[in-house]
Amino acid sequence: MNVLLTSSSAKIQLIEAFKDALRPRGGQLVAADSDPTCCSVHFADAFELLPRDDDPAYEDRLVSICQGHKIDLLIPTRDGELVRIAKMRDRLAEAGTLITLGDADALAACMDKGRLHQFCREQGFPVLDVSDVTDTAAFPVFIRHRNSSLTGGGILVEDRKSFEQLALKMDDHLVQSFVEDREFSCDVLSSLEGEPLQAVVRERLRLVNGESWRSQIVNMPVLEQLTLELARTLKLCGHNLIQMFWSEENGPQIIEVNPRFGGGTNLSLKGGLASPERLLLMIEGKLEEAYAPRPIEFGLMSLRYSRDVLVKPDSGRF
Repeated sequence: MNVLLTSSSAKIQLIEAFKDALRPRGGQLVAADSDPTCCSVHFADAFELLPRDDDPAYEDRLVSICQGHKIDLLIPTRDGELVRIAKMRDRLAEAGTLITLGDADALAACMDKGRLHQFCREQGFPVLDVSDVTDTAAFPVFIRHRNSSLTGGGILVEDRKSFEQLALKMDDHLVQSFVEDREFSCDVLSSLEGEPLQAVVRERLRLVNGESWRSQIVNMPVLEQLTLELARTLKLCGHNLIQMFWSEENGPQIIEVNPRFGGGTNLSLKGGLASPERLLLMIEGKLEEAYAPRPIEFGLMSLRYSRDVLVKPDSGRF
């Protein structure tokens, strides 16, 4: 059994998690990226160069990699490639490769924060209010680009004058109330048919460029249940991430859905969710074992740090 992880870049913890799950099965983790000098070259069992997903040669090259390595499961990891790969589902299936993605339309809604906000409103899920920027009393506000693949975070705007100076194209942005409630990332594993199986809630204690560098698994059944319900409504498949605020006063407020493995997901995987192992069990048809809830290590904390990989260009890995 072999797994392909696309846009692998520096996602070393995810690569190692799948390698650990594949090793007893005699399988390989193949990494693919458009950058031949990325870190994943040095950690994957095999590496393949893949054009950017806006390249006309992308689809043929992706299928060729799957065929050449006999890939059983493809794991996309970057927002910009999700919808395109979802639309390749039938072609990849012909090559013997399954993908962990839901319907392309649902994925597109997750990628557009404005559409996701509207969807959640219509389905009765709690979300942050959209702010009326013509009202000075609405400030401060938090502004994010609607396209999840383009944003690296958001902008806190204190007053209307500062907002006007930004001269933003409002159709491209979502402006919402600024809150200082506790922030959570909720990892959820679903079956390949879109039935949610288990969720793990992580409190985001310290953020760096929008990613959680310090987080802790917490026991919050209300957020777990909300995560499972939204995942079921969106028919998300495989591993996904849902972000939300929560406070005693306001309750939960959903802000984002990332239909992929997240940057801080390793904590949930090591804390018991074990998504790589359970996804492989699904491929093997061992559904009872894959679907059974796992014990979660509440209180486990993740402290992230940077690490350098030192190599020589003539080492044979580039």
